[in-house]
Amino acid sequence: EAEPTPVARAAGEERQGLVSGVNGGRADAVRSTARAAGPRPSLRIGLLVVVALLLTVRPVRAVVDLAATLTAGRIEAGGTVGLLVTVSDPKGAVSDPQFTMPPGLEALGSARAQQFSWVNGKATNQVTFRYEIGALQPGRYSLGPILVTVGGQTFRSGELSLVVAPPSASGAPGAPRTRSGRGNRGSEQVASLVVTLEPKQPVVGQACRLRVQLIQRVDMAEDSEYRPPATPGFWSESWGEASRFEAREGTRRVIVTERSMRLYALAPGPAVVSPAYAVVTPEGSGLLNPFSGLVGSDRVELISDSLRVAVRPLPGGAPQGFDGGVGHFELDWHADRSHTTQDQAITARLDVRGVGNLPLLRAPAFTPADFELFAATVEDSLPPPGSLGVGRRTFVWTLLPKRGGRLRVSAPSMTWFDPEASKYVTATPATLALDVLSARGPAGGEDSDGLPAVFHAHPVVPGGRAAWPLAALAGGLLAALGIGAWRRSQAPDPGAAERARQREWLRAIGLARGPDFWRAADEAAGWLQQHGDPVVQLREAIQAARYGGRTDQEGDVRRRLVERLSAAMPGPPVRWPLQAAGVLLGACGLATAIFALPEPGRPELAERAKVADARARAGQVTQAEAEWARLWDEHPGAPGLAARLAWGALQRDDPGAATVWVLRGERQEARDPSIRVIAARVRDAGGLVGAPGRALPLRSTEWAVLAFALAAAAGALGRRRGLGLAALALALTAGAWWPTESWWRSNQPLAVVRGSVAIPPGEVTLEAGQVVRVLRRLGDEVDVRVTSDLSGTLPAATLWLLERR
Repeated sequence: EAEPTPVARAAGEERQGLVSGVNGGRADAVRSTARAAGPRPSLRIGLLVVVALLLTVRPVRAVVDLAATLTAGRIEAGGTVGLLVTVSDPKGAVSDPQFTMPPGLEALGSARAQQFSWVNGKATNQVTFRYEIGALQPGRYSLGPILVTVGGQTFRSGELSLVVAPPSASGAPGAPRTRSGRGNRGSEQVASLVVTLEPKQPVVGQACRLRVQLIQRVDMAEDSEYRPPATPGFWSESWGEASRFEAREGTRRVIVTERSMRLYALAPGPAVVSPAYAVVTPEGSGLLNPFSGLVGSDRVELISDSLRVAVRPLPGGAPQGFDGGVGHFELDWHADRSHTTQDQAITARLDVRGVGNLPLLRAPAFTPADFELFAATVEDSLPPPGSLGVGRRTFVWTLLPKRGGRLRVSAPSMTWFDPEASKYVTATPATLALDVLSARGPAGGEDSDGLPAVFHAHPVVPGGRAAWPLAALAGGLLAALGIGAWRRSQAPDPGAAERARQREWLRAIGLARGPDFWRAADEAAGWLQQHGDPVVQLREAIQAARYGGRTDQEGDVRRRLVERLSAAMPGPPVRWPLQAAGVLLGACGLATAIFALPEPGRPELAERAKVADARARAGQVTQAEAEWARLWDEHPGAPGLAARLAWGALQRDDPGAATVWVLRGERQEARDPSIRVIAARVRDAGGLVGAPGRALPLRSTEWAVLAFALAAAAGALGRRRGLGLAALALALTAGAWWPTESWWRSNQPLAVVRGSVAIPPGEVTLEAGQVVRVLRRLGDEVDVRVTSDLSGTLPAATLWLLERR
C-alpha cells in the first residue's frame, strides 16, 4: 500500500515497498533470487499420457525470495549506510544472515522485523534484517554474498557495491542533495531532503530534535518511499507524526513534509547522522509542477547529506549526586495523605517536570529516617514524540512508619545540568509533615477500652431525622415578609406636610383681622383651588371684599374657608393592619424554622445503642454489630450507626464493607463527626478509593440556620435592594444545597468492590473498598466505570451494589 506522504512512514518499519522501490530505481543495488526446482512426475503409463502430463505441468518455484539492498550506493567517510536483507514468504525458521564485513567498514547495529499481510486473498510473510554500517576509510567495497538459511535450506544473494568517498570539505552539513533516477532530467528542481538537528551542538545527554524535511517543488504521486537516517551515538525515541505545510522558497511556493524524532547524545565528540533516503514520483501535471513535460512520471531518488554533530562534553566540577540529568526541571514532593496509622504505608512521589532527558533520569538516593523504605517505581508522562515540550517523570516510594507521632518526610535531592544557564543545579523540595497515629490506643483516637473516642462524645440516638433546610428557608421568607410589613407600617405619613400647612391656614384665618384676613383668605383659597376644590365663587367674593372695601362678609367668608379647609385635610394612615400582619408572619416564620430543626430520636432506641456500645467496649464486637445492624434495619439512615458498623468492619479487616457503611451514613449527614473520623480510617485502610467528592463543612442544622438567617436578612435589607437580592440568592442556595446533595448522594449508581478482582482485560486490579460507578447490569454481570478512561465488566458477586432511595 502506498503511504500518503514520503516522511510519514515510521522509522522502524521495514516494508516490501521500501525494498522494491530501491531496486527499481538504483543501478548499484544487487538482487538475486534463490529458487529450488520442484519434482517431476514419474512415467507410469504410455507415451501419450506422458506427453499430455508434460504439457500441463508447470515448474514449481520456491516460495522463498531473498533480496539484499543498500540504502545508498555512495557515502562519505564517517557516514553510515543501511543494509536491508529481506526474506519473503519463508516456510520455516529464518536464521540471521551470514556475510563478511570487509576492512574499512564496521557494523554499528542491527535490528530484525517481521510483517504479515493479507492482500487480495493472498497471505504475505516478510522478515527484514537491517544493519547500520559505518564507513571508516574511503574506497570501493563489496558486501556479500549474503547467506540465509530458511527451514534447513540455504539461500544466497549477490554482491553489493559501496563507494566511500573522502569527506567533503565544502559541503555544509545538512545541505540537501538530490540524485536522479534513470531517465530523469532536472531532478534537482523536483524535491530535496534536508536533515537538521536542534540544538546544533548539544552537550552530552541533552534532549535534541532531529528533523527530516521533504521540500516538494512539484506535485507528487502517492507511491513514494522513505527510509529515515540512522543515528549512531544517540539514544533515540520513536518518530512523531508527519506534518505537512506550505512555505516559500524565494518566489516559489513549495510543500514541506516534516517528521521529527527526539534523541539524546550519549558521548562527547563527533557523531554522524546518516543520510535520509526517499524515492518519489512526480506527477506529469499539476499546479505545482512547472516541469510537466520535463520530469514526466519517472521515479526520482533523493538523498540528503549526512549530518555531522559535534557533541560537547559536560563541564567539569559536577556536584556530588549528579547522575546525568540535563535540562530545565522543577521538583514537586508530596505524599498521598497527611496522616496515617503506624501499620499503614504511605506513598511519596517526586515529580520532575520540565524539558530535558527525562527518560534517562534515574531515581535519586533516598534514605528517610523513621521509615521503612520499599523499592521505587517510575511513572512517565512524556511530551508527544518528536517534540521538545514539557514532560514529567515521577519517582514513587512506599514508606512505612517505624513509630507514631509527628514525623518529617525529607525530600530527596536532585542535581542536573541546565544547558540554558550553563551551570549545575541542585534542588531539594520542602520537607513533608506526617501525623502517624497508633493502630490502637488514645493516640489513634480511641479510649483505653478500645472504642473510638468520637463515639463517646457523640452517642447515637436512632429514630430521629435531620434538619430540613428548605423548611427553614420557607420560615425565613415568612419572617422576611413580616419584617417588610412592619417596616411599611412605620413608613412616614405622606400627607403630614399638607396637613401641617392646612393647620397653618386655619390658624391664620381664625386669628387674622382686616386686611391680613383677606390676604390670608385669598392665599388659602388659591391653595384649595390648586388641590382640586372648586372655590371660584368664594375666591371672587374674597377678592371683591379685599379690593372693593367690603368688610361685612368677613365672618361668612371665614366660616366657609374653615369648612373647605377641614374637608380637604387628609386623615392619617391606618397602621395597625400592617403591624398585625408583620407580627403574624414573623411568628409563623419562626414556628416553621423551629419545626425544621432536627428531630431527636427515641429514648428506648438510644438505650439499646448504648448497650451495644458497652458490649463493644467489653470486646463483644460481633454482638454489638448485630444490635447496631438491627437498629439500622428498624430505623435506617442514622450516620452514627453507620459509623459504628463501619468501625466493626474495620475490626474484621474488611475495608469493602466499611466503605459501604460510610457511603450509607454520608447520605444523611456527610459531615457527621463519627462518619468523618471513621471515613479517615477507612481511607487509611485502602477503602473509599473513587468515592464521590467530600461535602462542604456544614451539617443539615447549620444549613437550616443559615438559610433562615439569610432569608430574614433579605427582608431586613429591603431598602438596600442590591444587598437584599444578594442575601436572598444566598438564602435560596443554603436552603437547597443540603437536600440537593443528599439526593445526589442517595441516587448515584455506585458499587463497592468486595475483594481483589482484575477488570478485563486483566491489566488493572481493583482492591477491596474501591468505589465504582454502575453503568448497566445484565444478569450476573455488571458494567462499571472505574475512572473516566477505564471501564469494564465485573461479576455481580464481586460487588456490593448500593441501593438507591
